[in-house]
Amino acid sequence: MKKYKINPQKIIGNVIFVVEGGRGDQSGTELKLLKSIFTDILGYEVQELPRGCDEFIGHGNNSSSRVFGLNLQKNQLTQLTQDALDELFARLKSEFNLKPEDCPIFFLYDRDYLSYAPNELRGKYVKKYTDPYSNATGDQGQLLLSYPSVESYLLSCIQEDIHKQKFFLGKDVKPEVIKQNFSPEDISTNDQIIHATIEMNKGLSSFGISEYDLDNLAPTLLTVYDEQQKSVKQDNNFYLISLISLALLELGVIIEIEDNE
Repeated sequence: MKKYKINPQKIIGNVIFVVEGGRGDQSGTELKLLKSIFTDILGYEVQELPRGCDEFIGHGNNSSSRVFGLNLQKNQLTQLTQDALDELFARLKSEFNLKPEDCPIFFLYDRDYLSYAPNELRGKYVKKYTDPYSNATGDQGQLLLSYPSVESYLLSCIQEDIHKQKFFLGKDVKPEVIKQNFSPEDISTNDQIIHATIEMNKGLSSFGISEYDLDNLAPTLLTVYDEQQKSVKQDNNFYLISLISLALLELGVIIEIEDNE
């Protein structure tokens, strides 16, 4: 089993996360996750812009490592158009003098089966958004789907072998999270986010992915999607897994270590 540690000296610059959840001045689960991980644990700055909010909500103060959590006007991935992103990113340019094209961009979305036609996501989004910096065709951004919802990340912080659990919809997972009495604000230690990384790897291994290349994650993302589609076709459920930890690995916030370290 791979071993990991937090890299507390890592400077990540400006990073953009476009996420689901959040309305007005109320942060959704994804934005709360970003705040807990990047500000409360790592000491970075987080600037979030929930849907319908007129101003950014800031947490922490670290101009060398800033995370921007942004909502589009609607949750569905079908709203992830270049025009919608340009409108959103214009605020980063005007208010923070930021060039989004120079920043790694991650899209955090749930695999909500009822919101999309079968395999609608595969070609238009999963194959298109594979690299946070830009892929060979010039498409920038990496789509990290949670199956079936971002609550799978919460469970991966505290439970063992979550990939063996299966759910159809995100609302089906929430009672399990409530039963565990664990919320995004309860993510507060290095051990929890490392545990989530190990749980993600267990899930990937169950799909036959024992190794993956952080500089070329397209095959990994497609395999996970295809295996999950098989699961839904067989028994109408997804295996529980979150890919949020891939972003932390790609940013160098979490690093793999040797057994003797």
